[in-house]
Amino acid sequence: MSFRPVLGLALGAMAVLHGCAAAPRAPATALAEAGIKATGTFSAEVREMEAQLSGAEVGEAFVATLRRCSNASIKCREVPESEAVKSEREKLADVVGLRARALDALGAAYAALQTEAAYDQGADLSGAAGDAVKAANAFAAEAAKLDNGATPSAVPATIASLADFGFGLLGEQLQRKRILAASRQIAQATLLIRNGMVDEAASFGRLSRFLIGERTAARMTLMKSGFLARDDVMKEVAQQLNLNLTPPGNVSDAAYEMALQASLRELSRQEVVAAQDRYQAGIAALGALLQSHAALEKGKAFSIADVDRFLTRLDATLADAPPPPPPPSGQ
Repeated sequence: MSFRPVLGLALGAMAVLHGCAAAPRAPATALAEAGIKATGTFSAEVREMEAQLSGAEVGEAFVATLRRCSNASIKCREVPESEAVKSEREKLADVVGLRARALDALGAAYAALQTEAAYDQGADLSGAAGDAVKAANAFAAEAAKLDNGATPSAVPATIASLADFGFGLLGEQLQRKRILAASRQIAQATLLIRNGMVDEAASFGRLSRFLIGERTAARMTLMKSGFLARDDVMKEVAQQLNLNLTPPGNVSDAAYEMALQASLRELSRQEVVAAQDRYQAGIAALGALLQSHAALEKGKAFSIADVDRFLTRLDATLADAPPPPPPPSGQ
């Protein structure tokens, strides 16, 4: 009996095994780059949300105190933020801070995955991925309390269970195991952050009416006090209408003021709606990342086009967001 057919079959089987065990460097690199881009964009969104929440506290305190002290029959004193709103806002602000830390850890994990996959260099994938899961767990646990543990909406793709590739493997096989194990943990952290953002968005939604009312009241109070020029408000209105406006001379102050108040309320509403849209775009982008992780584990081709599409939507609303207020002088 000739050994050549047997040897040929053995070599063929080894080739197939080697192909299956090859480290998925190119798809893992693409996924890592998408994750780095996503976490960077989310960091900008978190800063904008923190500015909104801190601005709400300042605005309510300013308006309430000025109203009280403008009444000569009442003793002038500081008026703090209402307890009901303060409790929800402070809890949400704390959760947003935890999300910022979770996103930093997730970004570091994606960077470690990129180093391992793209540059064929050793990286502490396990440590970085573990840190991401830990930070994401802390965020998701507190975010769930905001919405009384409401069940998050369904995840777009089920994360496949990671197969046991064995121990003591070398070369491509060992790198494949490291990449897939890290992808599994990073996907877990991504899922936790996504679910936490669902609860966070619900809390922001409950505050939306207050935020719209507070911003409108604060701007009207500033305008009536002479700190905010009517022309500045009309510039925003004109920009919305895509027109060059000339202030009329035959409109009563009362009518003009009411029209400005209506415009300020709508501008405030648009800002809150834009923030809610950023939540939805972020949640969708994380869902698209999860789909890519699932495809990577199953060895299937995937595209990060959906991730890019949702990030583009998020970037667009961030570009339209008003700049955060400057810090007080002397800081």
